[in-house]
Amino acid sequence: MEETLRTYNLFDPAVLADPHTVFAKMRSEPGLCRVEPFGAYAAARYEDAAAILKDPQRFSSEALAITAEPSWLGPNPVAQALISKDPPNHARLRALVNRAFGPTGMARLEAQVRKVSEELAEAAVRRREVELVDAFTFILPRNVIGYLLGLDPSTFSNFKRWSLAMGLITSATTPEQHEEIRFVVKEMKAYLTAVIEARRRQPGEDMVSDLLRAEVDGRNLTDEEILSFLFLLLPAGMETTSQLIGNAIIYLARYPEHLAQAREDKAHIPRFIEEVLRYESPIQLNFRIATQDVELSGTKIPAGSFVLGLVGSANRDERVFEQPDRFLPGREKGNQHLTFGYGIHFCLGAQLARMEARMALEALVSRVSSIRLRSPEVQWLPGYTIHGPAVLPVELVPA
Repeated sequence: MEETLRTYNLFDPAVLADPHTVFAKMRSEPGLCRVEPFGAYAAARYEDAAAILKDPQRFSSEALAITAEPSWLGPNPVAQALISKDPPNHARLRALVNRAFGPTGMARLEAQVRKVSEELAEAAVRRREVELVDAFTFILPRNVIGYLLGLDPSTFSNFKRWSLAMGLITSATTPEQHEEIRFVVKEMKAYLTAVIEARRRQPGEDMVSDLLRAEVDGRNLTDEEILSFLFLLLPAGMETTSQLIGNAIIYLARYPEHLAQAREDKAHIPRFIEEVLRYESPIQLNFRIATQDVELSGTKIPAGSFVLGLVGSANRDERVFEQPDRFLPGREKGNQHLTFGYGIHFCLGAQLARMEARMALEALVSRVSSIRLRSPEVQWLPGYTIHGPAVLPVELVPA
């Protein structure tokens, strides 16, 4: 069947402009597809994407380590992070890191998330015409992650540059991009190593201290394991949540009836967020590597091949979601999307991301009667893995 597989270029401007038309074609193929620029097999249907995500024996997460360390970059601590580990190593790391994301950690954060959301929403609405990425959607998760890790607020201004550089690793093509990413990895390593050393000397009430204290079967995390986790958490905890909040605001602007409903009843907001997660997923794909010769939907995949689960396509699979191209908060199976993953790698930060998005929207909708996009065309982020607005100029009409 190999010869008959159709190849799609995910970076073709036409695909980037309208991915869902192409995803629908990919879902109608008899088996899997091939995609450029990764040269990977791609699972566009929900059933196949879920099969890849839930089967670490046949589809290894070590693909993430390979993509995180292209030849031009060299060693990158994120390649050793939890997200790139398979069983049995994954279970120990997950158990240790889970402690920091448990109910105590989340309870400690809740009041802070609400406070930051209220302050930022108040300031944005006062300005009325505002670019919301820098004023709200990125600053909120940035400040929350900074607080969570107990970092010095004077260093927060570096985080945007760091997270954008880390998110570009898989699609960086120019010498300038390569140089910037190499510089960022070096800079982050020096900064986060110093943070770990400081907490070892003087523990506090923050996640880095929690990670240093955590113990399973008499073993603690090593400094290298903590560093790799922080390399993952810092960008991932900011970028994906920022894009979720940004995408949600776009749909509040496009569907004013949902803004009105959210103003009337806060219980509508979690349903609205789940539909944004499905319909305009901030994560578009997951990398895996086939550990053996394997067959999926009639397609033979040789051992060692890259395999992609196309989350953005799976979340609109007509076999699972009725009228998948309609934006319908509260829909049946609304929370069965694959945005936070599936199986052992289900996103550790899912609860935090949902909390941040909910409190961000609660703070904003209570203060506005309408949200108007100042440009009809959304300027999406470059690259393919993370999906959300690069800038979000709006007019916020006060309530």
